[in-house]
Amino acid sequence: MLRNLSFMAWLFLALFLSAPAADAADDALWLPAARDDSERDGYKLVDTPELLALLNSDTPPLIIDVRADYEYEAAHVPSAENLEFDLGDRSKLSDAKRAAFKALAGDDMARPMILYCRSFR
Repeated sequence: MLRNLSFMAWLFLALFLSAPAADAADDALWLPAARDDSERDGYKLVDTPELLALLNSDTPPLIIDVRADYEYEAAHVPSAENLEFDLGDRSKLSDAKRAAFKALAGDDMARPMILYCRSFR
């Protein structure tokens, strides 16, 4: 099991850190804003050690790939569920998407969730 979780952690890193080289220089621009957004909106950005701890915990997180379905089908983190979000979802979720999210999340409001996309944006 630990071997599979380590593989998942590496896959997360590959997805998150494989942005084009030109984007690496932009990290200084968007990362502080992402941290500010997370503090304001009540979620947390996790680094590699935190991710590994979550994956190895007694209650592993729900992993949601928020990319388009064709990207999810091309490749995704093992055990990740797909629920596409787009920029329009930032202001308001449709009733259908809200219901789909609630179905994925279940009743355990304390269960950690990891949401990921291709480029952090």
